[in-house]
Amino acid sequence: MSISRFSKILFILILSAYLPIQAQDQSDFEALIEMLKEDVPKQMASKNVPGMAMAVFDKGQVVFQSGFGFADISKQSTINENTGFNIGSISKMFTAWGVMHLVERGKVDLDKPVETYLKSWKIPSSEFDNKKITVRALLSHTAGLSVHGYGGYSPDEELPSLVASLNGDRRADERVEVILEPLTQFKYSGGGYSILQLMIEDVSELPFEKYMERQIFKPLKMTNTTFKITKKVLKSSAKPYDEAGNEIYLERFTAKAAAGLQTNLQDLIKFAKATFNGSQVLSKDVLSKMQKPLAVTKGRYGLGYMTYPMGPVQMVGHAGSNDGWESAFLFDFTENSGLIMLTNGSLGKDVAINTMRKWVMWKQKARR
Repeated sequence: MSISRFSKILFILILSAYLPIQAQDQSDFEALIEMLKEDVPKQMASKNVPGMAMAVFDKGQVVFQSGFGFADISKQSTINENTGFNIGSISKMFTAWGVMHLVERGKVDLDKPVETYLKSWKIPSSEFDNKKITVRALLSHTAGLSVHGYGGYSPDEELPSLVASLNGDRRADERVEVILEPLTQFKYSGGGYSILQLMIEDVSELPFEKYMERQIFKPLKMTNTTFKITKKVLKSSAKPYDEAGNEIYLERFTAKAAAGLQTNLQDLIKFAKATFNGSQVLSKDVLSKMQKPLAVTKGRYGLGYMTYPMGPVQMVGHAGSNDGWESAFLFDFTENSGLIMLTNGSLGKDVAINTMRKWVMWKQKARR
């Protein structure tokens, strides 16, 4: 779920889409859709990516959605809108919704130290002031914390508890601690979202996955979205594949808030529309504030939402990477246009990036 595996490449390559020599002669939706239908399968084949689910939005409406390729190569089962995917760091957007739901109900203050709300664990002492580690700082990756990202566990391994994970008991390099002066710079930290996971549990007095189900997924009618891996979830899920196209196991995560969400295209379309219009969970005004980058991040990150500058357009959302999974949820929220892309291959990022580039070029030409 490393930010460097997808987001940095996406940022660089999409900027190149604005070079005039890259312009495509696509001027309408039909041409764009035909291009996608022809181009995406070719890209997938060249990168050993078995399957991809995609939705394209324009002005708040789905103008194209499709499943490409296979969910399970051995069974030749195809991808559709109900196929499950792990979405890696896109999980952080949903966790941010969970936190903001508590904020809006007066149970959490964004600008109070997170330790105000923690009952079962405390941030290790350091040369820095832990009181500066606020809920807002954790959401925006400005708390100066360690642990960029997490590796998952195999189905045969016993998952460590969340507190054990925070302490680095199983994996020393996943010990969460303060390594930079808080509130001075952007330092991406999945570890910060593990602290938020614990905060949600301590404040709500519910397991994280149960809280998210009750307060976020159920109200949005996201019936196939969960942080809990069950036999039912596995049955509906695609299989993950490595860079060579070999099937690998679906990783499990203690760090659910940072990397563990399982969902499908149908539910993410519902989530996108709730993001455009607001919902009973979070208002449009609150969501707009979450999407706005904090000054200290230099335009990169808001509260659970990352910004990707693309020429004159600011795409906002998140990308996600775990072994065998690559995904993107990126929109221009000024006009509610963008793409959702879910893949079950470790090189799916290349397919998603190239697809995003072509969409950006099409949008640029359509605006002329």
